[in-house]
Amino acid sequence: MVIRIRDLVPGANTSEEGEIVFDRLSGELSSQKGSTIVSFEGIQTATSSFVNTGFVELLTKFSYADLKSRLRITNSTRQINNMIKTRLARSSDMVA
Repeated sequence: MVIRIRDLVPGANTSEEGEIVFDRLSGELSSQKGSTIVSFEGIQTATSSFVNTGFVELLTKFSYADLKSRLRITNSTRQINNMIKTRLARSSDMVA
């Protein structure tokens, strides 16, 4: 399954946009056993509030290891990749 951020929200800038993405990702990961691809095509940057709400909150439902093995980020920038990876890893240490 491919989830295009642009199909859900106009950008990756606010926690409100992140909440919409969280709802979709959470539902998809709960119903699917395989990988979920998240495409950032057409989006150049993501804010920390977007990433915290859209991705880090997934740690309340899924383990870091599960997210790391099942989420694939594509068509993304280095900034977006690093922010998602860093915030998930840091937050998973706090949860553990």
